[in-house]
Amino acid sequence: MLTPEKVIGYYFGIITVVGGLSVLLAVKYTLQRWRSFPESGWKVQGFALGILGLVIASVLEAPLLFLKTWVALAFAAGIIEESVKLLPLKFFERSPEWEKWKLVIGAGLFLGVIEGIMYTAGIFALNQEPYLVAVRIVLMGLHTIWAAISVGFLLGERGWKRFTGLAFSMIGHALYDLPSLAMVDGYSGTVVAYLAGLSTGFLLVTPLMANKAAELAGKLVPGKDEETEKIREDAGETEEISASP
Repeated sequence: MLTPEKVIGYYFGIITVVGGLSVLLAVKYTLQRWRSFPESGWKVQGFALGILGLVIASVLEAPLLFLKTWVALAFAAGIIEESVKLLPLKFFERSPEWEKWKLVIGAGLFLGVIEGIMYTAGIFALNQEPYLVAVRIVLMGLHTIWAAISVGFLLGERGWKRFTGLAFSMIGHALYDLPSLAMVDGYSGTVVAYLAGLSTGFLLVTPLMANKAAELAGKLVPGKDEETEKIREDAGETEEISASP
C-alpha cells in the first residue's frame, strides 16, 4: 500500500537529486548574468532585506500555523515569501535596474540561508533524519533561484508577461511544500503522490525558467546583449578567416 509517509520518503530523495541538479544548472545561468553586470555592494542590503522579508513572512503565516491549516499554509508560503523577496524593488526604486536585480536575488539568498539554518537546527534538536539537511540545502538554492526568476521577468519583460516569473515562483514554492503539508493534513498516499509529481515537474522546468530570466535580465544594462552578440560574431568571423586556405 502506498502510504503518505512512504511517498514523502521518495519525494525527499527526488528533491535531493533532481532538485539539487536543477538548482546547480539554474545557478550557473544566473551567475553568468551576474558576472556580466558591474560590481556593486549588495551583501549588506540583501542581508537586511532578507531578514526583514523573513520576519514579515513569519508574521503573516503565523495565523495559519496557529490554526494548523497546513494545505492553506503551503499556498500562503508560496505567495508571501516570493513577494517579500521583492522588497528591494521598493526600497531601492531609484537604483539602476541591474542593481535592483542583484539586490532581489541577494534578499532571496539570505532569506533562504537564514530560514535553512533555523530549520536545520530544528532537525538536529528533534533528532530527525540527517538526510533532511540535504533537502533544506536544496531549498536554500531554490529560494535564490525563485527570486532570480521573479525579478528577471519583472524587470526584463513588458505587460502581463512581467508577472510570468513571479507566478511560476509562487506556484513552484507552494508545490514544493504541498506534499509534506498534505500528508500532515491527512491526505491519502495517492493524493500526496500526485502533488509530489507536480512539484517534480516544476523542479525540472526551473533551470529553463532561470535561463530565460537571465536572458531577460541582459536588457537591464543598455547594449550589454548587443555587445556580447558582437563579440560572438567577431569571433565567428575570425574562425572563418583562420580556416580559409
